[in-house]
Amino acid sequence: MLILLLAATILMVTERLRPDIVSMLVLAALILSRILEPDQALSGFSNQATVTVAAMFVVSAGLQASGVVSYLGDRLLVHGPSSGPALLVLTGVVITPLSAFINNTAVVAVFLPIMLRAAQGNKLSPSRFMMPVSFFAMLGGTCTLIGTTTNILVSSIAVDNGIRPFRMFEFSGLGLILLGAGGAYLLLIGRHFIPDRLEASDATQGFELGRYLAELVVLDDSPLVGKSLSEATLGERFELEVLTHTRGERVRPVPEGYSTLQAGDILLVKAPAGVLVGLSDSTGLVVKPGQHPDVAALKASDSVLIEAVIKPNSELEGRTLKGVDFRNRYGATTMAIRRHGSDIRVKLGRLRLRVGDELLILSPRLNVERLRQQPSFIVLEARDVPALRPVQAIVACLITAGIVTVATLDLYSIAGAAVVGAVLMVLTGCLPARRVYQDVDWGVVFLLAGLIPLGVALDTTGAARQAVDVLLAATGGWGPTVVLGLFFLMASVLTGFMSNNATAALLSPLAITTAHALDVDPRPFLVALTFAASAAFWTPIGYQTNLLVYGPGGYRFIDFVRVGGPLTILYWLLATILIPSLFPFYP
Repeated sequence: MLILLLAATILMVTERLRPDIVSMLVLAALILSRILEPDQALSGFSNQATVTVAAMFVVSAGLQASGVVSYLGDRLLVHGPSSGPALLVLTGVVITPLSAFINNTAVVAVFLPIMLRAAQGNKLSPSRFMMPVSFFAMLGGTCTLIGTTTNILVSSIAVDNGIRPFRMFEFSGLGLILLGAGGAYLLLIGRHFIPDRLEASDATQGFELGRYLAELVVLDDSPLVGKSLSEATLGERFELEVLTHTRGERVRPVPEGYSTLQAGDILLVKAPAGVLVGLSDSTGLVVKPGQHPDVAALKASDSVLIEAVIKPNSELEGRTLKGVDFRNRYGATTMAIRRHGSDIRVKLGRLRLRVGDELLILSPRLNVERLRQQPSFIVLEARDVPALRPVQAIVACLITAGIVTVATLDLYSIAGAAVVGAVLMVLTGCLPARRVYQDVDWGVVFLLAGLIPLGVALDTTGAARQAVDVLLAATGGWGPTVVLGLFFLMASVLTGFMSNNATAALLSPLAITTAHALDVDPRPFLVALTFAASAAFWTPIGYQTNLLVYGPGGYRFIDFVRVGGPLTILYWLLATILIPSLFPFYP
C-alpha cells in the first residue's frame, strides 16, 4: 500500500501522466491486488463529494451562462478606478465573494479577459494583476464549504469516517481572517514584488516572433509554381509551417490560401533559422529581404492575431494540434505556444498541449467570434462583455442562494441540494442541456472517484498508521499544535507540485489517523488540510488558477516564489496559531 501511495505521488508530482489517469491506475491497482473488493474500490463514484463537485460545476456554469458574473466584473473593473492600487483592491472585492460560491477556476477563467481589458484600458501592465486574480480566488474559495472542491472532498471524507461534516460557513471565520491578511500583504507588500513582465500592448508580446517568422518569395523558376500548398508538401519535407499566403496586397491564412502558387507569391512561414539556409536550391523559395514581417501589418490585413489559454477540461488537453486537426476544426492557425513563461521551439504539431498553455493564433477576422464561443480555450482579446440575460441571471442567483440556504440550515445534505440545483439550472433555461457535459470538469470527477478509495485502503491496511507513527516519532512528543503546524506545512509543500484535490485525498487518512494517535479531535487537522491544500501560492504549477494566469501574465517560475512564498509562510503561521483556537483539539 505504501509503495502504491509513493508511486501515485511521484507520478502526480512529475506530471508524467494526467492526475485523473493516475487515479484510475490507482483504482485498478487496488482491485487487481485485492487490497479492496470491487464494491469498495468503486465507491468513489457514488461518494457524496464526487456527486456534489459534479453538480456544483453545473451550478457555476449556469451562473456564468446567465452573464451575471461577466457583467458584474466588467462594470466594476473596466469602468472602475484607474490607479493600480485601487484596481487591485477592487479586484479582491469582486473576485473573493464570487469564488466563495462559484468554482474558483471558473471565476478566474471569466475574469482573465476582463482583467486584461481593465489593465490595458488604464495603460497598466497585465502582469500586475494576473497573479492577484488567482490568489484572491484561492483565498475566497476557502471561506465556504462550496468555494472549492477540496472543501467538499474533505467534509465528505470526514463523514465517511464517522466525523461530523463541516457546515456551509464553518470555514468562514478562519477564511476571512486569512483573506484579510493575504489581501493586506498583496496590497502593501506583495504588489511591489510583481514585475512588469508585459506592457499594456498587443497579444504577441513575449512570443519573440522574430525568431520564428520569415517571408519566402516564390521565384519565377520555382518548381512549386502551379502547385497547391498541399502538393508542395513543405511541412513534410522541411521543419517549417506555412501560416499565410500573400498575393499582391491580399493575405489569406492557410489552409484557405490560393489554389496554386504563382511567381511572386509570398509565404509567411515559421521555421528554425537553419531550415531557411539552402531552401532556394530545392524549392525555388528565397527569404524576402527584411524577412521578419511587421505584426501590425498582419493585423491590418484580413487576419488578426489573438492570444488564448487552454482551459481545464479542454478537449485539447493531452492532444496535439495535428491530432485535433486544429486548422480545419477552428479555422485558424497556431503560430506559437508558450508554456510556463517560455516559448516552445519544437515543431508545434507534435506537442501535447496542457492546461495553461498559451497559444498565439492567426485567424480570419470573421472567425474571431467563433473562437470566442468555443469551450476549449479562453480568448484573451479585449472584447465587449456578453449580454446579461436578466431573467436567467435572477433565477440562477436564486437557485445558488437556495443551495446555500438549504445546506446552511441543514434542511438537506449538500449533495442533494447541489443535484437539485444543477437540475433546476437546466430546467429553467439558465444553462443549455448540451453544455452540461462540457462544463463539468470530468478530470476532477474521475480524480476524486479514483483517490477516495485510496484513503479507505490506507486505513484498512494499516499503512496510514505506519506513516503517522513515523511522523510522530520525528516530532518527539511536541504536542498537537506543533504536529498540526508540521502537517499544514507538509500539505502546502505537496500541493505546490500536485493538484489540491489529490493532496487532500492522499492526506485525509493521515490527518484523521494522526489526530486519533494524539487522542485529539480530527477536525482541526482536517481544517488544516483543507486550507493547506489551497495554499499553492508559491508555485505556478500546483493550482489550476495559477496555471491559467501564468502565460497571460508573462511570469516566470521565480515570480511566484518571490510573491507567493512570503504569502504561504504568513498563511501557514496564522493558520497554525488560529486553528486550535477556532477548532479546539478537545471540544
